[in-house]
Amino acid sequence: MACPATIIPIHAAEPSRGCAACLQASSGPVCRSALGEPCGAPRLSGPAAELHRVMQALQQSLGLPISGDDNRVVRALTLGDGEAELQLAVDPRCGGAELADTAFQTLRRLLPDTDIYVTHHA
Repeated sequence: MACPATIIPIHAAEPSRGCAACLQASSGPVCRSALGEPCGAPRLSGPAAELHRVMQALQQSLGLPISGDDNRVVRALTLGDGEAELQLAVDPRCGGAELADTAFQTLRRLLPDTDIYVTHHA
């Protein structure tokens, strides 16, 4: 089920290629990223304590609510033996790629010996 989109500004060092919504502002390029309306809590699978630790770190690093009814970013997080998969609800073409990279780096720091997959919900 897709959620209606909300446009938020994201300041980027460089505008994303293929991003039709990038504007040049005095503070640098600004990309507008489409985030879904709040869709409820993401689907979580894995050890509860580890999920809680990872979700807290992701919320802090992304700077957006990712749990409960205000979630607009994370569709699902699965933690398994040696593997982590994070599914984002953000379009990768503008702003979503930056969020995915931030999420990947956060997961890499928290789970150094884990294969990490960050995907975008179609």
